Amino acid sequence: MPASRLLVSLLATALTLAAAPSLAQGASPADIQIQLNAWVHDPVLSSVALSPDGKHLVAVSLPDVTGTPSVAVWDADALAAAPQRFDLTAADGSRWKPVGASWLNDHAVYVIGLQNMDFAVGARKIKTFRQKAFVYDLRKGELLEPFGGGGSRIESLFGQISLLDRLPNDPDRVLVRIANFEGAGDIYEMDLDKYRVKRIFKAASGSQAFTDLEGNVRGKIQTEGSGDTARIEVEARKAGSDSWGRIATFFARDREGLQPAGFGLDPDIFYMTDTKGREHAVIREYNLKTDELSEPIFEHRKYDATGVVLGTSRKKFGQLLGFSYAGPRSEVYWIDPDRDALHKGLKQAFPGKHISLGSFSDDEMRAVVFVSDSNDPGTYYLYDANKGLIELGKPRPLLDPAKLPKTQLVNYKARDGLEVPAFLTLPLTGEKPYPLVVMPHGGPWARDQIGFDTWRQFLANRGYAVLQPQYRGSDGWGQTLWRAGDREWGQKMQDDKDDGARWLVEQGIADPDRMAMYGFSYGGYAAMAAIVRPDPPWQCAIAGAGLSELRTFDRVTFEGSRFNREFQNPTIAGLSPLEQVDKASIPILIFHGDRDQTVPIDQSEKYHEALLAAGKDSTYVAISDYGHGPSITPDKQAKVLELLEGYLRDSCGPGGL
Repeated sequence: MPASRLLVSLLATALTLAAAPSLAQGASPADIQIQLNAWVHDPVLSSVALSPDGKHLVAVSLPDVTGTPSVAVWDADALAAAPQRFDLTAADGSRWKPVGASWLNDHAVYVIGLQNMDFAVGARKIKTFRQKAFVYDLRKGELLEPFGGGGSRIESLFGQISLLDRLPNDPDRVLVRIANFEGAGDIYEMDLDKYRVKRIFKAASGSQAFTDLEGNVRGKIQTEGSGDTARIEVEARKAGSDSWGRIATFFARDREGLQPAGFGLDPDIFYMTDTKGREHAVIREYNLKTDELSEPIFEHRKYDATGVVLGTSRKKFGQLLGFSYAGPRSEVYWIDPDRDALHKGLKQAFPGKHISLGSFSDDEMRAVVFVSDSNDPGTYYLYDANKGLIELGKPRPLLDPAKLPKTQLVNYKARDGLEVPAFLTLPLTGEKPYPLVVMPHGGPWARDQIGFDTWRQFLANRGYAVLQPQYRGSDGWGQTLWRAGDREWGQKMQDDKDDGARWLVEQGIADPDRMAMYGFSYGGYAAMAAIVRPDPPWQCAIAGAGLSELRTFDRVTFEGSRFNREFQNPTIAGLSPLEQVDKASIPILIFHGDRDQTVPIDQSEKYHEALLAAGKDSTYVAISDYGHGPSITPDKQAKVLELLEGYLRDSCGPGGL
């Protein structure tokens, strides 16, 4: 469709879309507060995808907010009609919770299921989760299990399956990657008639292979060496060749260089991200014929380039449509005129909202669109070039954006002058100065996004200002901030969090006598560290799934892979909270899930017991069937929010926060 006509169609649609009213700052808590169930039910609609022929939509869906998720398939030309629904019940009778759905071709749906799993290693009982891949054939009306899996033995934790390539130009087969016992991923081909699976590439230990746009295995990364020689070798085959050639080496000790981003439409063009000698990553092309690396083809002066966006519809198959980059949220810079016009038209139809373009039909006449904001968990739409936008539904329809505040990106200076970005959310109720919760993210080599965040919005809805500092050591904000966190756990990394709170006090935004820290994973470590540092600015801390002793993280990186051993392990040093319990001066709430296989639950148990032995104020809650964040049932998510709300209100410092 011509870009000009597409834009006119969307602008006409915009006239029919009324913006949600916003409530004024200072509204009463009774007008604003949203019930707990609205925050924690399974999404009413998620993982929405359009079939390649544009005739059907699939999603993980609830019949209502109190229902159980199933997989639903709609006729895209009769969306008012009830969808076809199916549950994930395996041949052995076991039930699986659907967590993702997509199309393999016009009649085959690929679905991932999740369930709890318990097994024993010697005398030790392990509680975790496992996944299983299913295929639903619309023509046969059958739920199939071509990949097997789902057994009760430890082997079932391996063999994790991911869809590698739908092969848009070949509707009769797809490629999947299945993890093997050596920590690599073998590549399998599956036909979409009999659903027979055969391996086409055996991955060596410490390696991962990837394919070109036609499904040929032509690239791989291989871990080599140890100590100062620990590195990732990037290798590729020229089109038509069986010989591997090295195109890049990424040394762990350097922490910068070239990494693969995928093949282009030209089979000898290989896209790569590059951080060598740069504050922010750029995108380059590597020509396999000439062994030449291009000048940057995309760079952003403030943010890291993260990858390329290639067309997956038949009409635009393999075409370079845009570049992704890590702004305040993950963004795409569109260079394809049709995508750019569609995106701009949607931005005009939904002013101030974030627009995400999902799956497209092969003729590009239909697409799934997701519209969201920092205070809006979003709405799915079907875009039809002839009909405009058709609303499909909301993941969390009980969360009213008018009762939730917007989040803004701010910057403040740490005590040593380093500039720290942060996300600030101010409540719609109350007056300055507000009670404040500082919420450091996990990782620490990770970051927050400005998009919708349940914990952030729940706390703001309960009347708290929320600051999410992107403290030194955070990833995605440039090399300077990232490297400044080296060996500063509980030290300068912790100063950044304290300095963010003090900055808000200086601005008149936060009440210095009503401040708390809440964090999960690494953020849980930060909360544990907060209570043992001298003169903490907090009235209390809340630690979810935190590390209380640094040697545990050291051991995790040591055992993970020899590359990670040298990549991250040397950066971890500083304060170990378990060794400082006698210095604790403020109360803490500690919680941990018994299915957490990322951070051992004994990290929380030992810290709590040591604090009690030292006569300190510590509360500990173990949450059954809760992992490192996820759980099978919404009641576990509700438990976390209830803990946060109750502890901050009643037990945080004298009289609560």
